[in-house]
Amino acid sequence: MNIIILTHERSLNKAEGLLVAYKNENITIVTDSSFDKNLRPYTVRAKQTIITKNFNLLEITKKIDKCDKIWCVSENLLPIQSQLESYYGIDNLSPFAAEVLSNKQLFDDFCRQIGLGDYVPVSITPTFHNQLNIFENNEIFTKPDIGTGNNVFYPGSDQNAPNIEYRRWNNKHHFLQQLKDKNIHNEFFEFNKKGIYRERFNYKRCKIMVQEYHWSEEPSAIPIGFVKDKKVNITCYLKTTKVKFGDVLNPNKTPIELHSISKKSDIAKDLAVWIVSNNEVDQDRHRKIEYFLQTVIDKLQIKDLFFAGPDFHISNNKLIAIDFNPRPGQFMNILDKVNNYTILSNIINGTPIEIKTQLLWGCTMLTPGKIKSIDNLDNLKSFFNAQNIDLKSGTVIPEFQNLQNKDFYFNLNITGNSEQELFDNYKKINQLLQDCISY
Repeated sequence: MNIIILTHERSLNKAEGLLVAYKNENITIVTDSSFDKNLRPYTVRAKQTIITKNFNLLEITKKIDKCDKIWCVSENLLPIQSQLESYYGIDNLSPFAAEVLSNKQLFDDFCRQIGLGDYVPVSITPTFHNQLNIFENNEIFTKPDIGTGNNVFYPGSDQNAPNIEYRRWNNKHHFLQQLKDKNIHNEFFEFNKKGIYRERFNYKRCKIMVQEYHWSEEPSAIPIGFVKDKKVNITCYLKTTKVKFGDVLNPNKTPIELHSISKKSDIAKDLAVWIVSNNEVDQDRHRKIEYFLQTVIDKLQIKDLFFAGPDFHISNNKLIAIDFNPRPGQFMNILDKVNNYTILSNIINGTPIEIKTQLLWGCTMLTPGKIKSIDNLDNLKSFFNAQNIDLKSGTVIPEFQNLQNKDFYFNLNITGNSEQELFDNYKKINQLLQDCISY
């Protein structure tokens, strides 16, 4: 088979499982910039790599005569996938489906259009302030309509403490006061009329959307899995808990015990994500989530797709779907790796999937400060995420540690056979790491 994997260079880690699963096939990586294969050793499984800054279709098709399957691990590139599938005669992802799945506002609007309005929050991409009246006096959340991983693009934004993006507001007045305080009231709405074009999102027009915010009364339920021959298959669920900006974490508490820490916070980001089996999820919720996903797939007429999400918040026993990531996520790739690369291979080959080793992916909870010295970490390196920075003398450990912190990215891959074992191992490894550090 001839396989194309579409990815931004920054998202190559999400292609690792696919590269292993298709190791005996003719794989081409199409990406936007060059990369060090020594830092991304799994990429050597590709037969060729095409570097094209703007994912130029003519350049790609000139170098690839025929293709049987295309996978995309960066959702803003789904329109490119759709166009290439059309060229190569692959019946899978229509241009309409690609646009809906690559824009969070379009996804919410589409769900309302097909009768799934009870599952999605009220949302709008405002171009003047009166449009915010749709939220009445309810809490709201602002975020980019394109992009993932807490990437920000609003002018002047800081990824870890943004002025606008990925923030909760008590109500529309709270948000409008922020615009006034920053002296950007008119600029914000003018920005949203035009949008902004960024290379990192392949120059798709980006705007800021506003959603009604729903607190999740317990860790969110996040289905991960795949669509094969138009049928949704949920491999397992993830649970996630968040950390509030400014709070000092207690490493002796489990992620579930820390879940309430994000209550009433303006900025909260993921602390830990861990796996649970389908049987561990309330079966009524499981059926509703399957119905939601299958309805979306049926209406978009998609044949094959990997997915992570939506994050289903639980509010008054009601499921609220937040974001749909139409790609294999980083967690899926880590889970695949700790299970000897059998999960994605079995999905592709249509063989039964067995998750023998469970996984918790969590940020460290280390004492903030500047590292004076650090002991040998060789005995702990097997628990470190491959994307981590180096911990060394002079490294500054920040107060706000989280899975998306791009300045201090140090996360743990913890394995176990049960939820409690995952939590116990998480606390143990975090403490062993802490014991190696002197300030």
